[in-house]
Amino acid sequence: MTADEPPSESLTLWEKLSLIWLFPLFAIRLLTFLLLHRNPTLHPLQNLALAYLKLSRATFSAKYLHLQARRTPTGRAIASYLSSKHPNIAYTTVTVPLPESPGLKLRGLPEPVLHILTPLPIEGEGATGRDDGTTLLYLHGGGYVNPLRATGHMPFILSLSQSLSRSSRSSSSSGATCTTTRTIILEYALSPEYPYPSQLIQAAATLSYLLSPSSALGQLNPSNIILAGDSAGGQLVGALLAHLAHPSPYAPPVQGWKEGEDQFKAAVFISPWASMQREGDVIEADDKWDYLSRNQGGRFQELWAPRVDEVWANLCGFSSDAGEQEEVWGRVFGRKGGHKAMVGKTLVTVGTAEVLLDSCRRFGRECVRGKTVVVDRSSDLEREVKGKDVLMVECVGEAHVQPALDAALGYKDGVMMRAILAWLGGV
Repeated sequence: MTADEPPSESLTLWEKLSLIWLFPLFAIRLLTFLLLHRNPTLHPLQNLALAYLKLSRATFSAKYLHLQARRTPTGRAIASYLSSKHPNIAYTTVTVPLPESPGLKLRGLPEPVLHILTPLPIEGEGATGRDDGTTLLYLHGGGYVNPLRATGHMPFILSLSQSLSRSSRSSSSSGATCTTTRTIILEYALSPEYPYPSQLIQAAATLSYLLSPSSALGQLNPSNIILAGDSAGGQLVGALLAHLAHPSPYAPPVQGWKEGEDQFKAAVFISPWASMQREGDVIEADDKWDYLSRNQGGRFQELWAPRVDEVWANLCGFSSDAGEQEEVWGRVFGRKGGHKAMVGKTLVTVGTAEVLLDSCRRFGRECVRGKTVVVDRSSDLEREVKGKDVLMVECVGEAHVQPALDAALGYKDGVMMRAILAWLGGV
């Protein structure tokens, strides 16, 4: 069984027949949105991607969309994308053994799979340099319910890797050693089959494996690792850092991590799912121009079943006590007396049209405590973003994980996309 094997349920006869009229309805809604309700701050291609996702979720049943998303598991999606689009990229997989967890026992939890892309060639250049440089460990989003979407995720992830490789080559021209970027994508188990804290257990085991001399890659140095994730993947990056600062009773300790000495090169949180809803909460965020609706966020949480009073699930909402929150995040980001920051540089991005805007702001300002900059198409990103160590970037008018939508249609001028690439150029 793979980490995200498709569910066995199928559509009923009536559900299949209903598609006959739902598809024309979807087409009408799509055309109406693009003509009358498009987001004026977005490029036409961005509006097209937004409308497609938003109106798919407004038209088709959650069951149908879930089955469609699960048709291609993460591993198969990555392999298929690389073989058809980038056959020159070296690609291999490694299954990570799961150590005995100290607390909660999850029956049948599959071993996580690492999808390793190394090295990544840069268009127009040869693959020179060593492949022992930066490692990008990417954790994909999908509400912990859906697998990686190759159409958007893969070109976006590859653009991050290529940006890091270009940055390394630029540094080498001034005397630094030229290196290439290895990319590792974690294939984790999905909910509701494997609810919280399954993914944290798998991520902790993955990190232990990468820091071990016995790994297939050799022992990686944390100072060469960049942790990055979008949406639920951003939540998992935060949960992993919180686990290092304040160990979870469910996940195994991370072997090979030397507290007070080790430091990751960077952490990138892209529209992170940083806060969980509590019973009675009223979500007032405007979802007019976001494909992620208020109700859908609650549905993902219901399927994942997190414990909202635990920091590994509810990054910035697990406690109303600011001191209790600072006990964790102060250690992670080096604000607690005598504690070295666990990450050298940190970036949080969010679109101002996102349903998750308020929670991302809270995470960036209260937990990470990065300087906040608001950017749009006219912003000088080299000046405002590049070279900043700890930064919260708000992208005017953009939606949830906008770079993945942009990448799916080959649009390269999105604000969030350019902000992330500019920031990585200074890492």
